[in-house]
Amino acid sequence: MMHLDWFIGTMKRIFNIDVKWGEVGYETYDFYHEEIDDLLIPAEHLEKLPNLLTIGSLSYVDDNGFEWIAGFVLGEGMKERLYEVWIRNGEQIAYEMYFD
Repeated sequence: MMHLDWFIGTMKRIFNIDVKWGEVGYETYDFYHEEIDDLLIPAEHLEKLPNLLTIGSLSYVDDNGFEWIAGFVLGEGMKERLYEVWIRNGEQIAYEMYFD
């Protein structure tokens, strides 16, 4: 699964945390804008995205008990990321937009 490889690689490269495949949770759901919390996608970013969003999330709890979540909005083909957000212990720590 390409998203899992991306998550594990990013955790190692950016945060210096080793993650094993079997320790990562994964979910994908469809949401309308009014269902999205600002923690996940701020309103000024949300207005630039389609109004039915397919959002995937990967989660991991590290050895110190910190919960890491990477959320991403998937494009129509379900392979490209339009937006990603990183949350650690309930606080957004980074995001990236892949559109203008």
